[in-house]
Amino acid sequence: MKSFYYFILTMMMSTAALAQNLSKQSVLNTVGKVADNVVKNTTYLYYDKGTGELVANLQKHGYNRQVVPQNGYNDWKYWNGVIHIGFNRLGEETGVDRYKNYTKKNFEFFFRDYEYLKSVYDGKNQWGFPMAQAIKVAELDDCGAMGASLIELYMTEKKPAYKAYIDAAAAHIMKTQLRLPDGILSRAHPHRNTVWADDLYMSVPFLARMGVLTGQQEYFDEAVKQVALFHQHLFDERTGLMWHCYYDDLKAHGGTFWGRCNGWMMMATADLLRLLPAGHPRRNEIIALLQRQILNTAQHQSQTGLWHQVLNKEDSYLETSCTLMFTYSIALAVNNGWIDRRYQTIAIKGWQGITTQITGDGAVTGICEGTGIGDDIKFYYDRPAPYNDIHGLGAIFLAGLEVAKLLEK
Repeated sequence: MKSFYYFILTMMMSTAALAQNLSKQSVLNTVGKVADNVVKNTTYLYYDKGTGELVANLQKHGYNRQVVPQNGYNDWKYWNGVIHIGFNRLGEETGVDRYKNYTKKNFEFFFRDYEYLKSVYDGKNQWGFPMAQAIKVAELDDCGAMGASLIELYMTEKKPAYKAYIDAAAAHIMKTQLRLPDGILSRAHPHRNTVWADDLYMSVPFLARMGVLTGQQEYFDEAVKQVALFHQHLFDERTGLMWHCYYDDLKAHGGTFWGRCNGWMMMATADLLRLLPAGHPRRNEIIALLQRQILNTAQHQSQTGLWHQVLNKEDSYLETSCTLMFTYSIALAVNNGWIDRRYQTIAIKGWQGITTQITGDGAVTGICEGTGIGDDIKFYYDRPAPYNDIHGLGAIFLAGLEVAKLLEK
């Protein structure tokens, strides 16, 4: 008993030491710096690469193959959905208008030209045509995260075009997305019936919000089922980590223990618990899965507070986006009592590591670029981390807000 109390006292002292240079306001100031950098650089314009012209009226200018959104913040990609979800939470918590209105302005920009772009889209070049992923939904990347953020907007902006898209996305995820025989969501590439760890986030946040929006139990049940199945298919007993993929044709795992795919899974599980009704019969099962992932992932945190690109390989680089996702999920779990409060030190140390990756003007460094499935570990070691890569920006708002709550308590 004496040793137990000594352990608790040590943890409390450790928490105090970690947090002494942090405060709720200092965390919010850091988050605001990053958010303001995004707001400043979101232009709501198209760009004609052929002429160099900025295009304010796309329909008057006319689409050609050289026309793209001027910057990535105005695109329709899954990472934009995470940014919007982050801004929605930031607006709720701070009440700042430029944050509260960010998602609204983006979707107004998207849908202003949506019908026109649909009319000229030839069904090809899905990653190069403006908003093609909104027009031709083929994978969970196309609709899951963006659809989740659109549901949040639709709660206050009841526009028919928004509802039509939400219903179409729900139909795709529930009825037409590729699955294995047990019902787990899969993809047709790099090989047919490949389960990607990333896809837990590309589906579950949308399904959970559909449950909130419609009040229909089937969406919560599907979200819970997917969390359980993804943990079942991708969990590695030896390391306690998640593989990047499962190849159904080989009945084998692929990729490696990539940081961000583990982050996607932890965030999706935590996000579901935030929205899942308290009386759901499988709620405790999901809490247990989140606890297991947190405890195992915590063992691989570096002394800097950051996690590595390949979680169990200390010679791989320190990576920011997975650190953001773990920090958010762990802080959220502590704040909601899903895991013992002693584990708050992991999130606080994570945030301290994150602050070393933020520049004076609010850019974020150390974020791995978009990454497919690699057949060997070198593929993951060699992935670039471009300056202020967009893949981690949404998670910084979520992580900062939850750490601020930790410090407040």
